[in-house]
Amino acid sequence: MKRQKGNKWSNSRINTFQTCARQYKYKYIEKDNKEEFVSISIIVGSVYHSILEYMYKDYYLKGIIPFEDIQKIFEIEWDKKLTREKSKGREIVYHDEIKDDKIYKKYTFDCIKRYYDKFYVTGIETSFDSCKTEEIVEPEFEDEKGHILSFKGFIDRYDIQDNVLTIVDYKTSRQAPKDTYLDKALKQLYLYALGIIKDERFKSVKDINIKLIYPFPGVKIERKVKKKDLEEAKGFYVNLIDLIRKEKKWIQTPGYHCKSCGFQKICPEFKYKFKLKESLDELDIKDLTNLIDQLVVLKDKSKEINKQIDNIKSTIIKNKSKFMDGDSEGRFVIPGTETGSEAVVNIEKVPKIPDSQDSMREVMIKEIIDKGLWEEIATLNSVSVNPKLKKNQYSNKLMDILRMYIYEEEEVNRITMRKIKK
Repeated sequence: MKRQKGNKWSNSRINTFQTCARQYKYKYIEKDNKEEFVSISIIVGSVYHSILEYMYKDYYLKGIIPFEDIQKIFEIEWDKKLTREKSKGREIVYHDEIKDDKIYKKYTFDCIKRYYDKFYVTGIETSFDSCKTEEIVEPEFEDEKGHILSFKGFIDRYDIQDNVLTIVDYKTSRQAPKDTYLDKALKQLYLYALGIIKDERFKSVKDINIKLIYPFPGVKIERKVKKKDLEEAKGFYVNLIDLIRKEKKWIQTPGYHCKSCGFQKICPEFKYKFKLKESLDELDIKDLTNLIDQLVVLKDKSKEINKQIDNIKSTIIKNKSKFMDGDSEGRFVIPGTETGSEAVVNIEKVPKIPDSQDSMREVMIKEIIDKGLWEEIATLNSVSVNPKLKKNQYSNKLMDILRMYIYEEEEVNRITMRKIKK
């Protein structure tokens, strides 16, 4: 079945926004953008769903279809889907460095064979009074402002037995999903359940179940739909649609999904790579890319230089006893011999208050607030707090609290450079 884009919301539309706001903009706001890439996984899923639709369409007229017939249809569908994508001028993107169509074709066929052997001929997934494939559902519900949110979705299959309707969704994943992905998959089926409940054709249905089938690992996940699940699904979609409507920046979110995104050539994350390949004579782009290479070289050099600077400073501090005359705190100056500059070294002992990683910090803050003294200190930044602590510049009440939490004094050193005054 060919699925037309419409103005209604859909689960795939919501998922696109969750994946990448800019991709959502390209696909659903700027309607004229062309998708120039398609993931091989889209073709895998499309062929797989087509074959299962064939297996269940008019099931009571045809019964169990011989696997030889399914294999013939599979060969036709695979070639048809590949040819159609290539005719659109879309480049097929592969995963995991495996770029051979035959490997993905075999995987798709394995999913179909495993489903056929474990769920179809065994009767596990043919035990029902009636079934329907590729059914359109159109859930509707209100948001917090009373506006109607209209959705459109396609159920892979639903079965009815003893006035219980089961919504079935097929997956081609290599393994059953972890909690996060499972939750997303279930939310989609709860959305479809909301559409079933509103549909007059199903008013005789007493209960609704949902079912996810993963044929490759041979896993089936089932849930009975409860009112609480439906309310949570409504809240989930209402909140996300509210975020979409408030979105203004549409910034891209780089990740593994970028590899199969159809809009790479217009996305700021990738488009200049394509421009560089396609327009070698554009000096502006070439000059900028050369600057990037220079920047990388300079940053690598700066890391080495900073390391050398830290080593020199560390050596100076280690030799402080030669200049401090036995004092634990103080300031001294070491002149250079050829540069006309000198180093000013400051060494002092400062009280240490609990830092942000210390559990006692929150306890200390709470006590200061409870005693009504927070306005006096206002910040726990060590740069501003330590000098006042050292000179007892806070009130006696606040100093008494701070002393309870102060650790032993620690040494702080600072080395600055200046020109030698003549």
